[in-house]
Amino acid sequence: MRLRRKITFAFFGVSSLVAVLLAVFLYRFIEGRLGDDLRDRLDDLAHVGSHAIDITAYRTLTARLGELDDNAVSAAEHTPEFKKMSDQLRMIRQAQPDLIKFAYLLAPTDDPANPKFVVDADVLDLLARTARGEALPAGGEISHFNEAYDVSQMPLLAKALADCTRQLEPDFVYDAAFHVSSISAYHPLRGSDGVPLRDAKGRCLGVLGVDILDTDMRTALTAARGLAIKISVVMIALALLVSIVMGTLLTRSVLALSETVRRFKNKDFSARTVDLPRDEIGQLGANFNTMAETIQNHSEQLEDLVKQRTHELIEEKHTSERLLLNVLPLPIAERLKNGESLIVDRFDSVSVLFADIVGFTALSSRTSPEKLVTMLNELFSAFDKLAEKHGLEKIKTIGDAYLVVAGIPQPIADHAIAISHMAIDMLAAIAEYSERTSSNLAIRVGIHSGSVVAGVIGQKKFIYDLWGDTVNTASRMESAGVPGRIHLSEVTQLAIRDEFELEDRGPIEIKGKGLMTTFLLVGPRPRVL
Repeated sequence: MRLRRKITFAFFGVSSLVAVLLAVFLYRFIEGRLGDDLRDRLDDLAHVGSHAIDITAYRTLTARLGELDDNAVSAAEHTPEFKKMSDQLRMIRQAQPDLIKFAYLLAPTDDPANPKFVVDADVLDLLARTARGEALPAGGEISHFNEAYDVSQMPLLAKALADCTRQLEPDFVYDAAFHVSSISAYHPLRGSDGVPLRDAKGRCLGVLGVDILDTDMRTALTAARGLAIKISVVMIALALLVSIVMGTLLTRSVLALSETVRRFKNKDFSARTVDLPRDEIGQLGANFNTMAETIQNHSEQLEDLVKQRTHELIEEKHTSERLLLNVLPLPIAERLKNGESLIVDRFDSVSVLFADIVGFTALSSRTSPEKLVTMLNELFSAFDKLAEKHGLEKIKTIGDAYLVVAGIPQPIADHAIAISHMAIDMLAAIAEYSERTSSNLAIRVGIHSGSVVAGVIGQKKFIYDLWGDTVNTASRMESAGVPGRIHLSEVTQLAIRDEFELEDRGPIEIKGKGLMTTFLLVGPRPRVL
């Protein structure tokens, strides 16, 4: 009985502790997920609402803002434009009536800390109540049109107005003007193209704000806390029941298993556990029997184990060879495997292509790193397929630049023609991507032909690279090129002029090269049948 009590208490103590910790973790998890979910829904609703606002009606109302008397304010509140925008804000609230408590439009003024209200979601409702003779809510005012709103204690709202960017409060912020604590989402008004709108002075045209009150959040969290407590109580009760059952079952067979282990310790390798119960101890006894048989049969299985390990080593070797071929051309990889430590070759006639995304620096400043890397991966993967299609060798990517060469490591006679077809297909791939993603991307492409030195140097992180003036000139062709066009040197032009239509740019100044006669590739010449 002493062993049974120890096992029962041990199981119950550990299980209860785990149950409490799990309940705490569950509550924290639900609290975090609930908060994140409510903020995400708030942000999404504000985003959709910023596209739904009638911009014409909004501009008409903001044109009335200024030094107004009560009659002018009342006249503005009874205009069709005011009613239309109030209806739109009411629709935003009705999309999530249990979530959104306030929705409003603010217009910037010359004082960044004091924008003005344009429309509130509740104004027309309060006007209707006044017309029916009903009492107004505490506070008395039924409209905030043309009233200044101090945002000096709300940095994210001030930032949304100043920078015309979407902002989401990470936590509750107390609003001294309305005596509430809320989480708010602020979204600039946007045109049909999704771009934030600005007024004639270059300021943000307006910001839509939607709020969640802290009372609503606390109500949801209270429900989550109750659920966590109930789960904790159920798990503790279940832990007690399981502990009693486990303590009873384990003590039946533990002594028999202990005796078998003692015999095995004394080198009686034929010892086996018999009459195994159907519980955890029985499973442990079965595992012990299996282990004993494995030890006895180990010598017989050793040869199969060696064969299995040898097969695994061969598979690992094949994997490493595939990885090597992913970064090096096959002939170069074979030379490295054969023991060459320094590989340097000269090629007298190759064509080098550089491509670079136009405006990449500006694009990277307004695009998240994850989306930027995803875009580059898709584009460069498409370029890799084109290089394989045309029999070219991709050398490397440098940021948003792509380097490919024709004529190495195996020389080809029509390298300039092959790389020209590659360039045309690259422009088509960029155009297809831009149309599909509405991203308006463009690249500059530069090509030059001549001699290079290619090889692999170093002992770690191998890369097959190029050196020589031909590489530098190709880079200059790209940097001096035209977005969306293929810029060629005169040398390359001479090699492809019978196959392609070209546009003469005349002598232009090339950095580090001086005046050079260059050309733009128009396309393949029509075939004469």
